[in-house]
Amino acid sequence: MRKSILGALIGSAFALAGPAHAGLVLDLDGAGGLAPVEVTALDWSQTSFLAQGANNAIVNFATQNGGSTEFQVYTHAKLTGYTLANGGSSGTLPPNFGEITLVAGYTERVVGVGPGLTSATFATTGAGWLEIYYSAPSGTNATDLTGNGFNDGRLIGKLSGITVDAFGNFTITSAAAVLDGFNGNDYTGQQTVRGFGSQEAITAGTDSIALDPTFFLTTLTGFTINFANISIGLPYTSVNPSDCFNTTQNGAAVGSTGHVSTCDNVHVDGTYAANGGSGGYTPVVGNINGGTPGAPDFIAQTDFNSAVTGDVPEPGTLALVGLALGTAGFAASRRRRG
Repeated sequence: MRKSILGALIGSAFALAGPAHAGLVLDLDGAGGLAPVEVTALDWSQTSFLAQGANNAIVNFATQNGGSTEFQVYTHAKLTGYTLANGGSSGTLPPNFGEITLVAGYTERVVGVGPGLTSATFATTGAGWLEIYYSAPSGTNATDLTGNGFNDGRLIGKLSGITVDAFGNFTITSAAAVLDGFNGNDYTGQQTVRGFGSQEAITAGTDSIALDPTFFLTTLTGFTINFANISIGLPYTSVNPSDCFNTTQNGAAVGSTGHVSTCDNVHVDGTYAANGGSGGYTPVVGNINGGTPGAPDFIAQTDFNSAVTGDVPEPGTLALVGLALGTAGFAASRRRRG
């Protein structure tokens, strides 16, 4: 009988008080001396993405030749700032804290193609993953041009599964532009189409989430990282195109250290065909990125910010549980005295 009363009281307490949505409490250097911050959004650097097999998927959709209309998207980025939970002001990363980076991959399918293959619409399938890494100040090496340094150091987060049917699009406006228009051309001879596009918000972590508690301090019952305001553009004007991408998931456990970047830090000034052999994947884009028949891949510049949400117990939850336990104890004490 006492167990039944106790169970009912505890059950009532949890029914009355559930988890509250809050910002993410983040320790940027993993208990290295910096004070934790509560944030509602993470700002990531402008970067590259690879649509591996996208050109083939577009042709297959348009010609209905029975080939696959799915393709893989891969990207990487470095944390550059955050939005504080209290007041929504922007926070600046402290100097010499190290670096936090991400690598991600997910599957999309072509759902529409415009006349002359000058535009395409695509949608996420739900299959995808995201990994977050931390490197101490001595190991800060993330480099946009080579794709080096985005999946090394300490693995602090692994998220599996993404939003289903988040739609995106890309439209070609003209061809034969220089690919790299940022801070000097590092791809002599490499051409690209001109174009623009966008992608609806994608939430990562819909299937499973594993986080390093040294960095992610919120007592979580759930966690999502939502990539929103995703832009797509060509040619590159705000960042160097990456010549290498990480396309494999890390099989190690969260919290493990000593990971080495898939991509090396070597770049050849020339076409994509002149690069490669670095351990990661070098895109196959042909002479004109997005316009060469038979070249399966497509690359573009992208920019995204991510809202982050954690669930923490409401302040009243533990108080109600304590009240339930205390009430049960008081009732048992009265019965013993009686």
